[in-house]
Amino acid sequence: MRLSIAITIAGIAMVAIAAVLFLLGSQASSLASSVNEALAQLNKTKAAVLGPGDNVSFSFPEPSILLVNSSAPLKVVPESLRVVVQGTIMAVAVQPGVSVYLVNNNTRPVSFRYAVVTISPSLSRAVFFALISLGLGFVGFVVLVVGVVLYVLKK
Repeated sequence: MRLSIAITIAGIAMVAIAAVLFLLGSQASSLASSVNEALAQLNKTKAAVLGPGDNVSFSFPEPSILLVNSSAPLKVVPESLRVVVQGTIMAVAVQPGVSVYLVNNNTRPVSFRYAVVTISPSLSRAVFFALISLGLGFVGFVVLVVGVVLYVLKK
């Protein structure tokens, strides 16, 4: 009986610690607000036009996410970069010092708009804390359930 109570208390403590970690490091919402600000900026910027075969280059001093909204698909060079496409919006993860080229391989001009989300160390730390707290909370919940089940079975 004492073992089940100790396990239950350990589970409650783990869940509580996870909640505190999540609240302390919950600047993860700043990631969502940064992306929302970039999307708003994306819709406000003046469209640029790339003629057939033309390209434009970008380079960033910090880790960033380049958001591009184009009227037709554009090729991203180097191709080793992580690119996610959702509808007409393309997100490109860019490391510092890497030049990114958007190339128009179409036979007609393509208009595009872009915005940049800078990934700061505090933002990375917030995401790290959120993931750690979620994992710890899950493990704590499992330990809590095991403790309660042991307590009920011993009665």
